[in-house]
Amino acid sequence: MADKGSRKEKREARLRDITQDASGKVVYTGELWRIGDTNGPGSGLRQRMLLIASLGALALIVFGSGCIDAKNAMGSFYVVLPYIGEVSALFGLAWNAMKVIYTGDGIKTYALEHAKPRIPGACRILSVFAGAGLILSALYIVLNGIGDNPADSIAYLLLKFAAAVLAEWYRRLFLSTQWESK
Repeated sequence: MADKGSRKEKREARLRDITQDASGKVVYTGELWRIGDTNGPGSGLRQRMLLIASLGALALIVFGSGCIDAKNAMGSFYVVLPYIGEVSALFGLAWNAMKVIYTGDGIKTYALEHAKPRIPGACRILSVFAGAGLILSALYIVLNGIGDNPADSIAYLLLKFAAAVLAEWYRRLFLSTQWESK
């Protein structure tokens, strides 16, 4: 029951920040937030570009590992299931990160409060699934052999490792991001 009360309070606080102007248009009057320039002028823009670029690189790595025709990635449920979890976590991460990072005039308080705690969790989930995919794929190789094309299997393993490391790095980068009121 306490959770419903806090949801109701959050909704009422959000609605207090939304009013109608004289012409009848709905206007947000609350605080707007942006990534702060804590390390000098322009550092907020650099931080934002770094977050966007590393999110793009993470998406390329995750989807690239799914495009490799490696023997260890074909048909075994314990290799495919972690990949499905990895892609799902990537979609959750991208959805929340783009709401927070890609802001024109700034991000509204309620949107920041909604997305900010979800991004590190999505990164952690993605890194766990990528690590599970790496370990289970390596186990498959040990039990069944590397196959006819070892380069594909090695590339798959390297991409899983890169996805796990980059997701964890993205989590730490996002947690170190400072937000300031606009």
